Amino acid sequence: TAATTGYRRRRRPCACSCWRTRRSQGSRAATVEEGWARVHNGVAMSSTLSKGALIDGKYEIVDIAGEGGMATVYRAVIRGAAGFARTVAVKRIKPEYRALKNYIDMFVEEARVGSDLAHPNIVQVYDFCVDPQGSYYLVMEWVEGLDLGSYLRAVKEAGEQMSWPLVAGVGIGTLRGLGAAHERRRADGAAAPVIHRDVSPHNVLVGCNGVVKLTDFGLARARDRAASLTAPGTVKGKLSYLAPEVSWGKSATPASDLFSMGLVLWEALSGERVFDGKNDLEVFKKIRACDVPPITDLRPDVPAALSD
Repeated sequence: TAATTGYRRRRRPCACSCWRTRRSQGSRAATVEEGWARVHNGVAMSSTLSKGALIDGKYEIVDIAGEGGMATVYRAVIRGAAGFARTVAVKRIKPEYRALKNYIDMFVEEARVGSDLAHPNIVQVYDFCVDPQGSYYLVMEWVEGLDLGSYLRAVKEAGEQMSWPLVAGVGIGTLRGLGAAHERRRADGAAAPVIHRDVSPHNVLVGCNGVVKLTDFGLARARDRAASLTAPGTVKGKLSYLAPEVSWGKSATPASDLFSMGLVLWEALSGERVFDGKNDLEVFKKIRACDVPPITDLRPDVPAALSD
């Protein structure tokens, strides 16, 4: 299962808010299917919210789904008449960030932008609430499935490769979600694109039903916001997936999101990151050089329609 908004497991902080998963121990010689099966929900609670706690009087906490540097995501249930129950993801900003205005502003912006992005390939935002202590909660769609980063790790440990038709399918679903964000319009019809700025394997969720969803718009920039939430010269997003122009300090654009998506697809096919290094400086240099080897050098089975 999983959660969305930027969180990895305990041992590796992540950024997602609909679900988070944990991989059990097992043989490295397992098949891809066994590797997938080993990834399951189950991170121990470690926050002030306990099982059974009610958020806004209606969202009952079940367990913790994931934890990142800024927020914690919980699996919760909302109940209604005649036995109605629905699983949701509840993202809560950590208490130590409640007094930091910039973090709160980003969280509020994530809720505002997410509420406008109604698309089957984007994790949906259902509600936004605050408790008497001033903690904000973002209630989101719960995705029963796995993030692409976790799946790629399982594939690599099994000594296999992700098939190119599967990579293409994941890419199409993610790009549909990105397209909806980039083509967003205000109520008056004026263009108001949302730039994700953090397209990476861990923010691509693959549901057990086969539906692919883009998540974690926590770093997104909407063109209809009056003021920027990013200080001049600040680079946002995971380093290895930055577009070269962003690494030079230029503003992110829909094109930079698409470049990041290309890096994700290249990694899914090859099993390696395009821009990787021993430290951030080395990665930055590779990004700015922008030397991307042809994927067919590593995957000769990939058709030209995909590799080009």
